[in-house]
Amino acid sequence: MTSLIATQNDAPVQFLWGTRVIVDAINLRGIARDDMSLPATGPICEDLPAHVVLTDQAALEKVFLARMSVLAGTVTGPPVTAVTVRIQGWREGYGIPAAADASAYIGWCCLAATPAPSTAESGCLSLADPRAGSDLTAMPGLPWGRQVLVKPMAGALTVAPGWLTHSVVPIEHGQQLVMAVATCSR
Repeated sequence: MTSLIATQNDAPVQFLWGTRVIVDAINLRGIARDDMSLPATGPICEDLPAHVVLTDQAALEKVFLARMSVLAGTVTGPPVTAVTVRIQGWREGYGIPAAADASAYIGWCCLAATPAPSTAESGCLSLADPRAGSDLTAMPGLPWGRQVLVKPMAGALTVAPGWLTHSVVPIEHGQQLVMAVATCSR
């Protein structure tokens, strides 16, 4: 598990901002079907039945619950008690403009992905601080400086506070993603 404020080495630059985001890679064996793929044509975003994609939905929910509980443990407030997971298929043309979520925490897990045809950022999840003074300018001393991009690779897991601005870079022609999107209850 990687927390974006944890010191990864003895480098002179350290994260000084107290908002935690978890970016991790999980093993999907036993959770998601190995043979999963979307049909070549269909809507750019569709909800998929969990039983078609997952072999163990409870295990995926436990993964999200554990990561959200880690984040909740860093602030005062009620613990995370439950998660709701939606499975979605994303195709070319799908993208999410900058948004936030009403849930205390939100998470994404890439269950399957075809490679991006030409643009490395196609389908990336982007997180940015929406607060004044953190407007994507890379200057020393700002909490993040720039947005955090998470590439859509099978097993990529990201959990963040719901108030952080998130978006999805539009998906290119020929690329398809199967994503789990989780929100929590407190």
